[in-house]
Amino acid sequence: MSSVASAPRIPSKTSRSEPAPLARPLPRQRRWYFVLRGTLLIAFITLITHWLALSDGVVLDDHWHQKGLREHGWGFSELLRTLDITPSEFTNLWWQTREVKWHYLRPFFIVCMKFMYTVVGGNSPVALHAFSLALHLISALLVWRLCWLLTRHEAASIFGGIVFAIYPHSVITVAWPSSQNVVLQTALLLGVILAYVRASGLRLGPETWTCPPPATVPLLARRWLAPVFALWILALLTRENAVLLPAILGSLDLAFGGRRHVWQRRGVYLAFFVLGCAFVAWREWMGIHPLPDVYCRRPAGDWAEYLPWLAAKILHYLCVSIWVAPMSSGPTGRYTPWQTVPGDCLLMLGFVVVIGGVYWLSTRRARGAWIWPLWIFLSILPVAAVVEKPHSGYMCAVGFAVAMALAPVAVRFTRSKWLTAATLSLVSILFLGVAFMTPVNRLQWLGIAAAERYTPSWVEVSPPPAGTRDIFFINLPFVDVYTRPNLVARLGPELEKINVHVLTYAPHILEMNQRTVLEQIDEHSFTVTIEGQAYFSRLLGRFLLEAFRGRDLFKPGDVIEADACRVTIVDADAQGVWKLQFTFPRPLQDPGYCFYLTTKVCGAARLRFGPARDGGVTARHDPARIESLEDLDRHAGRLSGGRAAAADPLFDAASSSNAELADRAASALQPVVRHMAGVLGAPVQALLDKDELSRSEWQHVRAWWSRHVDDQYLRELWLLRNTFDDLIWLRYEIEFDRYIASFVFKSDLYLTGPPFDNPRGY
Repeated sequence: MSSVASAPRIPSKTSRSEPAPLARPLPRQRRWYFVLRGTLLIAFITLITHWLALSDGVVLDDHWHQKGLREHGWGFSELLRTLDITPSEFTNLWWQTREVKWHYLRPFFIVCMKFMYTVVGGNSPVALHAFSLALHLISALLVWRLCWLLTRHEAASIFGGIVFAIYPHSVITVAWPSSQNVVLQTALLLGVILAYVRASGLRLGPETWTCPPPATVPLLARRWLAPVFALWILALLTRENAVLLPAILGSLDLAFGGRRHVWQRRGVYLAFFVLGCAFVAWREWMGIHPLPDVYCRRPAGDWAEYLPWLAAKILHYLCVSIWVAPMSSGPTGRYTPWQTVPGDCLLMLGFVVVIGGVYWLSTRRARGAWIWPLWIFLSILPVAAVVEKPHSGYMCAVGFAVAMALAPVAVRFTRSKWLTAATLSLVSILFLGVAFMTPVNRLQWLGIAAAERYTPSWVEVSPPPAGTRDIFFINLPFVDVYTRPNLVARLGPELEKINVHVLTYAPHILEMNQRTVLEQIDEHSFTVTIEGQAYFSRLLGRFLLEAFRGRDLFKPGDVIEADACRVTIVDADAQGVWKLQFTFPRPLQDPGYCFYLTTKVCGAARLRFGPARDGGVTARHDPARIESLEDLDRHAGRLSGGRAAAADPLFDAASSSNAELADRAASALQPVVRHMAGVLGAPVQALLDKDELSRSEWQHVRAWWSRHVDDQYLRELWLLRNTFDDLIWLRYEIEFDRYIASFVFKSDLYLTGPPFDNPRGY
């Protein structure tokens, strides 16, 4: 980081006890040039980093929140209802026996959202995205101002603002309106800090680093107290963890004013304390519903396991706040990370110790340098027990950015060449990591959005017919938990009257990547079998059970009587559930039922069950015979073009004694038949894995094809098989990133380690 003429003079080794000269104020003309240049540069970088978020639309929780923004009024209770997320209101789960709710007390946040969405945007999410982007830019400029006050270094302060603007965990936070509370709160808290510095009369620059605190405490600038308390109260009403900000303000007073300064401000701290207690009491009086289990882990009486886990969780948050790693469930997705993945814990500890150690050595002569690691710690402390999400790390960007700007300036005061080189090298590495990870996170966010849009896009191919009263999803990826409001937006308000049920969630949160076999038993029942990874397994399974039902694991033979069907656990073990049977009160082909199956090759195939004797549709038989390769090519073209009956002569040819004809027929059949078998969860999938099938095996496949596949299925599921490949390509970004990271790291920190723990029950 190059110095400028306005930077303070570095005191010599022989005069460290002497006060450092004050930084010379910038001339008026240069000051305006500095402000204009910095503002334009930070604004430009912020926009090129985040402007694409304006077109992101609606993702995940946005579906429910924006539905509430449209339908609820401006009354206090209605505004709070908009923030409530109760899954049972939009999805029916046969295993749910416990109330699950996300309930928040954030009135100022929801008022801002409602104003931007309904008044400014006219029920358009673009206004919400623009508001988040504007707030992020304001925060970046405020961070720049804070860094300038601390360093009095032009380049370093602008650098701090840029680091905040492109901080990797901000990418998803700014792009996702549902996490706008974090962006809004951070801007408000930065405003509180800068206003309090003026109110308390603090001098933060390097000129104070080698001087003792002032002998006299400046008078409190009372005109600045009004914005301090006003902004802090708004921040409290935006997100609850703002209650910890007075600890940062007290730290500033202590570091830059001394104990006498802190004592003189005791009346201000008392006011903060009273208001904070009043807010906490009000929140308790409002009866905020606790977050569901696993999403927020609780000790459950086992403190000997919980406390080490919580220590690992805080370490995990600290690590991914200052090191390039995704902020999602890592080692602490396990019950006992110190025992099961000790290498991951040591890796995180190593990153924190090395980065923290270099920072401490380089800033040990800088007054108040410890405040910014404290900021990061206080930012994560209120959410330490909650599942990691990118927006949980947004506030940490302030402490990280200030530390990145402060260290290169402060290390010059140590007069150590090796430490200067180490500090500049580390800052460069971290900045390059930030610059690299930011577009990667952007691509991963697009991948999440694409994964959520994949299943509803397939539903639009064959939407629920008129008269449908219940929609049942089999193997729905959990990313599509808001499928009902998503489909309402896509297909119209008539979907509001339809009950949406999830029979099974896919084991993978973003896609169904395991083979499934669906077999009709009778006119009322079918079974679903999964291979590879069980249902209700690993971290997602723990959440689905503990949050919605409890820790009692399913056992073979269990029967659950739900409102819409009876569920029998056919096969289950310690890993999860492998086979289930669903029995419905009305026949499966009842016009009030609509079933969708998600598989590895299709986001949602609408199933059409037939009578119990054949279990499906009946394709027309084609009596034509293949006597030449020209005939074979003609029928293969008809089959590939969507004519189900064209498969009959090809099946005959595949079983013939003419080896050449049989090979060509098998080659023509395999792509279409294998795809349709996978889409419909057919039992013949295992046969089609073979390179060569015997005559009896071909006859078995033919019997299945004749009973289950018709032209309509081929039009919907074969001819349109590549329609949503762009969504698949975007969705694959997350797995691709993990694959690349696995060449260097094989750890939970980068989500490349072994599978998470399965539910363990009582």
